[in-house]
This record gives sequence, structure tokens and C-alpha cells, in this order.
Amino acid sequence: MKKSIRQNWENNRAIWLKNNLSADLIKLCQRNDIEIPKMVNPDSDGNRWGNWQWHIKNRVTTVSDLLKLHPEYVGQEKALARWLESYDLSILPLNQIQPNGINKFLPHPGVISEIDPYGVQQEHALILRERDNQKYYLSTRKPGYATFLPIIGGGANRVYCPIGCAGCYRGPQTRFNEPLRNIKEDGSIENIIIPNPVDQIRWLVEEWNSNQEFKNVYDILISGGEPMMLSNSVWKLMLMELEKATNLRSFRICTGALFLGLPFRFDEEFINLLTDFRNRTGIQVKLSVHISHPENITPEAIIYARRLVSAGIELLPQCPLEAGVNFWMNDLEKTEQTLRRLDLLLATVIGVRGYKWIIDMQRRRVNEGVSILSAIEVWRRLHDCHQGESDITRPTSLALFFPHELGNLNLSFHSLWAIKMEVAKDVVKYQIPHPAGGWLNYEEPLWKEVNDDEKILEKLRNS
Repeated sequence: MKKSIRQNWENNRAIWLKNNLSADLIKLCQRNDIEIPKMVNPDSDGNRWGNWQWHIKNRVTTVSDLLKLHPEYVGQEKALARWLESYDLSILPLNQIQPNGINKFLPHPGVISEIDPYGVQQEHALILRERDNQKYYLSTRKPGYATFLPIIGGGANRVYCPIGCAGCYRGPQTRFNEPLRNIKEDGSIENIIIPNPVDQIRWLVEEWNSNQEFKNVYDILISGGEPMMLSNSVWKLMLMELEKATNLRSFRICTGALFLGLPFRFDEEFINLLTDFRNRTGIQVKLSVHISHPENITPEAIIYARRLVSAGIELLPQCPLEAGVNFWMNDLEKTEQTLRRLDLLLATVIGVRGYKWIIDMQRRRVNEGVSILSAIEVWRRLHDCHQGESDITRPTSLALFFPHELGNLNLSFHSLWAIKMEVAKDVVKYQIPHPAGGWLNYEEPLWKEVNDDEKILEKLRNS
């Protein structure tokens, strides 16, 4: 069964690519060692492979689906069944056929998501509207930031995402169907309502235009869930509301669809909506695109990414560093090879530069993770030492996300001289100076021979 399902998918895929991959893109794939699948049965119907809704309908979502394609889970049926009572399993066909990229989506029963690792639900960062004795969520904005970060719902007050990343930093909402929350300063929690997307943007723009506190905000980054699950008709109405934002200069969408299984969603109609909006308003349009592994740069993703770039839509690839996906603390050589190829393909195939490496905000598996020391060491090898790589492959930053109101930190090899490190029994504590002032506290588990000795910090400084 496993073989027949995959063979059917791969054959339909090969037919669709034969009909849609242009000669110049074939040359591009060949030059960069990106595999183009070959047809087995030319009589198959390849048209459905290009239909993003077919991919949604053919996701792996149940224990039986998972066991058909992943026999390594045999024997764990009861544990999986209990886990899936609350966990929203979702693995798209295009992600299924990636031998290594698949690891990003495989479930890990027993690993509980952090509630709010980035701080998007902290009271000091929330913009709310009270209406009929209800509190409605409009956006997140950390104090002083020039960006609004509205989380868009998918209906029924749910933050919906079919991409299915097992380590999603909004895992409580996207994978466990929990409501968005207002986490108050005293530690108490209040559920809040996500309005429909058009009302949400309309109310946010009204607040934006009328509140002097937001006069310096010029950028908006719409995320979810997966905002590309909204229909083109809804996006059209949202863009009409955004036009009314007096100070808006930059509009971004945060999406996993392009490189994580649903590139087909970026159809001609949607791209035209974006370019018409930009041409009509003078507001720049960008996509913050989630990517984790070289295998995510499929021929399908290349087709649609190049269309977006050709239309003048800037792509900002952001790569979370995830244990077992693209980062192995016990094998930094493998980590380096994986991330080196990813950054190179972004530059030479898609024609863009990486935007961020993001140190994982969720623990992917029990007793696994990514230490900031290991992340800085790999960053040093690939990008800070300028050996063996061109600057065209260098991401703009190695980012450490915080729930603290001061916001994110960008790290580098030179950060090792500013960090203070304390090794406790089961945890390692760091103090890191923030450019906005003060020191931020960061903790991570203790990992043997990775961060279990304060002398490691000195060793990395002299590496």
C-alpha cells in the first residue's frame, strides 16, 4: 500500500511537471542537482497534482494514513490514537515524498508545545477591541516596533494551518486547536476572539489611523495559521481595507505554503491581486516564506517562486533551526552541509538571499533541541568566517526570538564575548545584553558535551 500510494503520487507529479516545467527551469534544476521525477505511466491524470485543494484533501491526517506510509510507527497505534485526539496531524503529499524533509512534519507524541515562546499573546503586545462585552484580537505589536503582526484566523475562532509543521511555534493554536489568549502581566489567562479576517483588518486600520501611539508603524506582517488558506475574494477585500492605512509602506505575508507543500496556491489571480495593490498604492509587497531543508526547494516551488520574483514580489526566506530536521548537535558537519546547500539553492535557483535563521522556539523531540552555542558555531563556520561561501548566500540574521517586550536578538560569532553563561543541574542559563538596553535571560536544557561546561564558551571564542 505504501509503495502504491507513493508511486501514484510521483507518477502524477512527473506528468504535471512535464507539462509545466519550462526548458529554462529544467536547465536550472539540472545545473543545481535538483531531481526532476520521471514518468512511469503516461496515461495517468497529472492535472490534479497542480490543484492545491487536491493536496489538502489528500493529506495524511489519521493513524491509519500514517501507518500506511510510515511503518516505523507500527506498534505505537494506541499512543498515536490518544495523541491525535487533540493533535491536528497534517502531512501534505509533496512533503511526503521528501526523504529527509518529511521529518519536519512527523508527529512526536508526548512533546508538548510551549504556550507562547515568541510573546505574541502577552498583554503588553496585544491590540484588542471591545465590542458587545467581548474582546476581539486585532494584532500583536511589541512596544516600539514599526510592524503590526496580526494573526489571521481560519473561521470558528481557530488559527488554522494544514501545512502541519510538528514544531510550529504557534503549536497550541495550529496543532492543538486551542484559542488565542491574552496572557496578563499577573500570569492569568483570558481567551480572546479572532474576528473574521476582513473585519479584523478593517478594525486594525481604524485603530492605526486614529491612535497616535501607532504613527510610526509603517509595516504589517499578516500571519496565521496559514493565511494563504484564505480565498482570493477574501484577500481582495482585505487589501481594500489595507489601502486605507495612512502610514502603511510595506505589506508582508508570512507563509509556509510556497516551500512546504502548497506552492500551487500562488495562482495567477492571487499574484495579480498583489501586483495590482502595489501598483495602485505604491506599497511594497513581500512574502516571508518558511523553509527548512534543501528538499523543500522542489521543481514545483521553483516554478511559483520564480513567478512571484518575476512579478516583483520580494521573497524573504526564514529558516527555523530544528533538531532532527536541519540541525543535529551531535553532528555539526551534517548540519553545516544541510544549511549550506539550502542557502546556496536559495541564492542560485530562486535568486534570493536568506532572510533569517531562527533558533527553534519549540523542542522538536524529547531530549533534543538546538543550543544557542551550537547555532552560533554553525553560523560562524558558514557565514561569519567568509570561507568557502559568497555573501550572496548569507542570511541577514541569526535570530533568537523572545517573549520579552524588548523583542528579538540577532546573534553572531561576536556575541560569544558578550554572553554570560551559568551551568546548573539540568538547565543552562544565559544573560545576553540587548541593544535596546538591559540584559535578557535565556534558558535551555543541559546537553552533554554541548553546553554542560562553562569552558565550552571560551573554547568557541577561540575556535
